Amino acid sequence: MDVERAIARRLTYAYIAGLALIAMLSGAVHVLLNNVIVAQGDSATVINVAGRQRMLSQRIGLLATYLHGGDASARQPLLDAVTLMERSEKALTQGGDLGIRQTLSPSAHRFYQEGAAPLDSAVRQFVLDARQFADPSPGGNVEAAYKRLQAAARTTLLPNLNQAVSIFESESNRRIEWLRSAQKVVLITLLITLSLEALFIFRPLVGRVRRYASSLYELATRDSLTGLVNRRHFMDVGNRELQLARRSGRPLSVVMLDLDHFKSVNDTYGHAVGDLVLRRFASIAMATLRTSDVIGRIGGEEFALMLREMSPSEGTLVAEKLRAAVAADRSEGLPAFTVSIGISAVDAADKSLDDALRRADKALYAAKGGGRNRIVVVMDD
Repeated sequence: MDVERAIARRLTYAYIAGLALIAMLSGAVHVLLNNVIVAQGDSATVINVAGRQRMLSQRIGLLATYLHGGDASARQPLLDAVTLMERSEKALTQGGDLGIRQTLSPSAHRFYQEGAAPLDSAVRQFVLDARQFADPSPGGNVEAAYKRLQAAARTTLLPNLNQAVSIFESESNRRIEWLRSAQKVVLITLLITLSLEALFIFRPLVGRVRRYASSLYELATRDSLTGLVNRRHFMDVGNRELQLARRSGRPLSVVMLDLDHFKSVNDTYGHAVGDLVLRRFASIAMATLRTSDVIGRIGGEEFALMLREMSPSEGTLVAEKLRAAVAADRSEGLPAFTVSIGISAVDAADKSLDDALRRADKALYAAKGGGRNRIVVVMDD
């Protein structure tokens, strides 16, 4: 009896210790994951603002050229861009604005504040020259200010702004990698503990696996940049919908969409702005379409849309609403962009969704050939 009690006592202690260790490890996982999310969010904001500084420097230089050439309408946009660049610089160096909470790291602080030609001084001088040119004070040398800001925008400032973005990206990657490594260590320890305590904590293990499987499914079916479904998931859903439409006799339309001149956006403003344009399009699409519609990103700037229980003529109304919303969008900090659209109905002879998408793609090319920012409907090959 005493031996049995001793065994039971040891098992109870082991069970409590195992649960306590699992609880601590679970808490550590939560903290690490939360830190990863926060770090990624903060880093993304900093990188976005720093990347916008590059775009603003070029925009200021371009608007100054217009104003210098006699285009008075460029004055206010120039002043607005100067104000935003000044605010962005203050947020980057001091924090507390534009969603930036953290201050500069030691390496970034050295680059911005120290050395023979610190970036912060260069940006502030650039802003001062731009403001002096756009809104000159009495006795100010406007022409000298214009020449200095153009020289900075074309030569010295842009490479330094690019280097600043690289510094922020490198710091973000190092921070995330460290957190990921720590997370892996905690997870490995947790799995070992679960194996040793399998008889007592089997249910928590199953619950954790279920949650992780749900997260993995989300990662496997969603495009990480836009949040829309990815190509593989879109095709899976589309082929199922095609079979349902064929059996029920209800209409089903597919749509191909492509952002116009997207390569020019990347070439002119940089890939960071291009990514923001893609995200903005996804946001407009999700706000415009029905909840039953399925839109996915199937390529770089290519998207596909499935309209349940809609003929091409009905789908044209939905597509036009989306096209108009995109054309009218003027989000701050983003260039204007448009979308070309091709629409096709699912045919009874279609063997798979690819057949309908091919016709919609044909219509899309016709829309682009017809001048872009328009919709073309095709019913057959």
